[in-house]
Amino acid sequence: MAQPYRHPSSGTYYLRRKVPEALRAALGHEFKRSLKTRDAAEAKARFAAAWSQSEQAFALARAGLNGEMTLSQADIQQLAAQWFHGEVQRLDRTKDFAGMLAERESGVMDSGEEYVIYTSLGDADDVEEGDIAAWTADAARAALRAHNLPLPIKGSAPDLQMQAAFRDRLLALSDFARRRYEGNWLYKPDAPTPAPQAARETRSATAGGRAMKLLDLFDLYAKDKTLTDGDTRATRKTIADYRSIVRRFIELCGDLPVEKIDRGVILAYRTKLADTPAKGKGIRALNAAELVAKARDENLPRLGEATIRNRLRAVSAVLSFGVRQGLLHENPVIAGGVGRAAAKAATKKATRTRRVKDYTKEELAKIFTSPIYGADGWTPPRADFGRAWYWLPLLMYYTGARREELAQLRAADVGRSDGGIAYLNILARHDEDDGDRGVKTEGSRRFIPIHADLIRRGLEDYAASLPSTGPLFPMLKASPAGYYGANFGKRWAEYLRTVVGLTSSANPSHGFRHTFKTLCREVAIPEDVQDAITGHSSNGRVSRDYGRMPLETMARELSKFPVAPTVSGM
Repeated sequence: MAQPYRHPSSGTYYLRRKVPEALRAALGHEFKRSLKTRDAAEAKARFAAAWSQSEQAFALARAGLNGEMTLSQADIQQLAAQWFHGEVQRLDRTKDFAGMLAERESGVMDSGEEYVIYTSLGDADDVEEGDIAAWTADAARAALRAHNLPLPIKGSAPDLQMQAAFRDRLLALSDFARRRYEGNWLYKPDAPTPAPQAARETRSATAGGRAMKLLDLFDLYAKDKTLTDGDTRATRKTIADYRSIVRRFIELCGDLPVEKIDRGVILAYRTKLADTPAKGKGIRALNAAELVAKARDENLPRLGEATIRNRLRAVSAVLSFGVRQGLLHENPVIAGGVGRAAAKAATKKATRTRRVKDYTKEELAKIFTSPIYGADGWTPPRADFGRAWYWLPLLMYYTGARREELAQLRAADVGRSDGGIAYLNILARHDEDDGDRGVKTEGSRRFIPIHADLIRRGLEDYAASLPSTGPLFPMLKASPAGYYGANFGKRWAEYLRTVVGLTSSANPSHGFRHTFKTLCREVAIPEDVQDAITGHSSNGRVSRDYGRMPLETMARELSKFPVAPTVSGM
């Protein structure tokens, strides 16, 4: 029986499958895909889906050998557009514009300084057509591989169409790189907006005359979201959460063809959600219909308005995707006003029950004089996370950073600038290998100055005692979804409740982020400095997108931030 393959050096699991000899011209000798996890159990769970992708790729390759059209001209244009937009984003992120240009002239100036003048590939005189053809072929292969699609038969109509489409996009990309290289950051390329290959994938989803179901549409949505947002940890989590919601929708409302999901079905779905229990013994093992019955029979607490709103939003996102692709004439969640009504109800509830989201000074004193920070230290009864118990709460307090941003740090991420300022590196350098780490948004990539109290407590010495390429908190292990702070978060909440005896309304971890903002305002740290430290967006303020926030400025302002209470009262 086939099993995931574990790479001996990286520890990442893969699907590896030998390609039948007849299909190697289209797929190569081996079908290999990363399962994007180092966890054996998670790899087994993902292996089945990857195997299904390989089967689909083999089937399409066989169809191509038999002369069947597996890619329409519209599909090819969309593949080229998706590749182009992905490369534009990559170039803007890496700034490697010269890599997409041809050298027009080089030499040495009178000053002795060497210079190079670049031009785009389409304007270069000395670039061989064969070189452009090779670049085009590489781009097409990469795009096809991302979709588990085989190469068209050489010389066939799809093959020639693909060469022309990707050559056109390659030259457009080189022209874009030249403009960026020359400093034109306002230029926006004139290119078709990418969309998934709806025609091809819809044919596959409705093969044999079977009407498209919601899960079929969700699979198309998931592929599109991965292409648009990238195959990141956050994207995979969103897709997994939405898939679970879609499956619950089917359990409640039936496995309907998407065109049968109308305003009445959505209204009934909201009603059934309101009858679903939020918690109760044994509910995890029940399907949706059984949950509703159990809630009624045992009078269990029901889902809150915010949860109902969020589940409707997930279903709405999938249905809106179907509308954009021409598969549905309307999104009944929006058209029927159910989504808006659920959002209004959730807002009213939140207003009536608005809770304090940050810690009070008394609560902070209880936290930072609790057993973790006592002279004798503290040994957890279970879940030994090492020094993360001590450092993570302090880091969350002094930086306002998200728990996961800190939990995933490496020892080398604690550093000093050329000016001698101590900092934390939150994946700030785009040329770094993020690996299995990630940030919520691109704006979350940043350097954060380290408060003097953390230095006094020995954070730099602690980091220096660890292998520089290893994690800052070696005892934190990634959850199946890939998050290093998830298990700590659960135990931290338990520690506050059972050991510290805290009954705060603040979220155990995220409460520090709210607290940081509150304390910054108390000591008059400017809001743009606060946002630069916490990685918050500029909230539409265009001026914030110009220039950068110097580390020196952040460090100077952060010195005003109140020192955390200690056992000794310092």
